[in-house]
Amino acid sequence: MRIFDRPQDHIFSVTKLLDHINSSLYTSKIDPGKWMFRGESNFDYTLKPSIGRLFGKEPFSSKEILLKFEKSSFNEFQVSSYNQLRESNLFILLAVAQHHGLKTRLLDWSFSALVALFFAVENESHFDTDGSFIAFQSQFPFNQHIQKSSSPFDMEEDYDFVFTPSLSRRIEAQQGIFQLFRDPTEEFSEASNLMKFRIPNSKKANIKRELEVLGISYKTIFPDLDGLCKTINYNKLQSQSIY
Repeated sequence: MRIFDRPQDHIFSVTKLLDHINSSLYTSKIDPGKWMFRGESNFDYTLKPSIGRLFGKEPFSSKEILLKFEKSSFNEFQVSSYNQLRESNLFILLAVAQHHGLKTRLLDWSFSALVALFFAVENESHFDTDGSFIAFQSQFPFNQHIQKSSSPFDMEEDYDFVFTPSLSRRIEAQQGIFQLFRDPTEEFSEASNLMKFRIPNSKKANIKRELEVLGISYKTIFPDLDGLCKTINYNKLQSQSIY
């Protein structure tokens, strides 16, 4: 991973992000559509799926215990959600579970740099912490390796990217794609075409307002009642409007 942490590389505005994209990212001959982005509210967070972050915490002192917990949770989701989803593809089910908050071996990315930037700055409880913007250039077809496997828990490759474009309105709005880990306890950091930029905490609120002007908000990222209510709360509190 290449870390851009000089002050002149910091992302302090949407314009600065676009400058980085034009100067650092889209300069190669590889299809620009192969770039994927992720935003983190804390610069120190590692690229590890949610289930892997439990490893080492009680009671998950061993991988065996952790993976049993993971499969048990997913099996319960699969059974309990059947009447709603009617879905038999395990990869799609895992993506749905991830999207609704189940701890899985998937990591969320977006094809949209602005969406990723939004997730780095949207959480106001982290406005006192520097965030990060991460870009990754994939050089292989999506869903390449999962075609060889019938289960997301039996991957032969270290990772794959699972693209499910019409899974839900949220995933479509967020232009989402999922990274599937063979070993969810391992951090993704060794790729040479992986870039990380710092977002100063003092700039988060301004960036969030800039994104709102550009149409990137809770209402558009979460096109449901949850997103609408978050947008109303944010706008009312920002304007200090009673009415």
